[in-house]
Amino acid sequence: MTQSPVRWALAGYGVGGRIFHAPLLTCAPGVELIAVVTGNPDRQAQVATDLPGVQAVPDLSSLPGLGVRAVTITTPPATHTPLAHQALDLGLDVVVDKPFALNTQAALDLVEHARQAGRMLTVYQNRRWDSDLLTVRKLIDTGALGTVHRFVSRIDRFRPVKGGWAVGPDEGGGTLLDLGPHLIDQALYLFGPVARLHAQARAIRAGSVTDDEIELHLEHATGVFSTIAAGMASPAEGPRFQVNGTVGGFVVNGLDVQEAQLKEGASPASLGDAWGREDPADHGLLTTAEGSAPFPSERGRWDTYYPAAAAAVLGAGPAPVDPWDAVDTARVIDAARVSASEHRVVEMPASPR
Repeated sequence: MTQSPVRWALAGYGVGGRIFHAPLLTCAPGVELIAVVTGNPDRQAQVATDLPGVQAVPDLSSLPGLGVRAVTITTPPATHTPLAHQALDLGLDVVVDKPFALNTQAALDLVEHARQAGRMLTVYQNRRWDSDLLTVRKLIDTGALGTVHRFVSRIDRFRPVKGGWAVGPDEGGGTLLDLGPHLIDQALYLFGPVARLHAQARAIRAGSVTDDEIELHLEHATGVFSTIAAGMASPAEGPRFQVNGTVGGFVVNGLDVQEAQLKEGASPASLGDAWGREDPADHGLLTTAEGSAPFPSERGRWDTYYPAAAAAVLGAGPAPVDPWDAVDTARVIDAARVSASEHRVVEMPASPR
């Protein structure tokens, strides 16, 4: 017998919900998007236009009555953990967009709540399935780089301060909480826990009340040194990834194509096999003793996240991202704040997982 799809809800219909989640939910095998939670009348009307047959409801409490089993929280960052706790109390499985929590203690409390409730909890770290990261993973796994000793990861953007964005870290603002979770998670995913770190963070843009620019230097327990950098006031972009090992090095520019595809209104359903495939002109460069040559990019696979999450809801597989990984990312963010404010190296204790 064919398993019925998991009835899903999306909490939040801003840019994140509308562009980055709804298209993936609506075409994910094993998922049926039933409802969108938003109390904004304009967004409720937009749901009716964009998603015929999907019900707009004002709050999470309506979801169990609709037969919803799981919900994705993609609301303003400061609301992520309160809404996730509420969803768990309603008996729902939960996907939390980044940042998973504003600090380590909040992340720990959420993981413990899910354990006690016996519910699936995960974080939306979709950039583990970026084409460039999957390519780096392949190069490491096949030994093409030898033993990696240096990793640089950065995202540069150039954006003015807007009224709604000029909020401090206590409300979820700042580059460390916006781009930091993705970049830190990728580094931990590739190279394991951090033994010590040093960080810098500062406001640059006129009107900014939080960190516009960050740079973290991570020393992993495995011996790899990672540099994580991101900024909202960077007209000139640096390379997305630079990885150096004892045998080879790899550099790639630009962002994974899936973000652009979604912003253009495309989806895995509309693009089919073209989804997540990089233009050959955007492939990275692999350099070894024999010289340098383009190395074909792996296909980006954000489309695999929600099918894996649905399987986890049904008990047919693990969560696509272990929530303890989100705790470890929060620990690095907290330590980076201490390092930046006190201008010192911070030693990282072992993970509490």
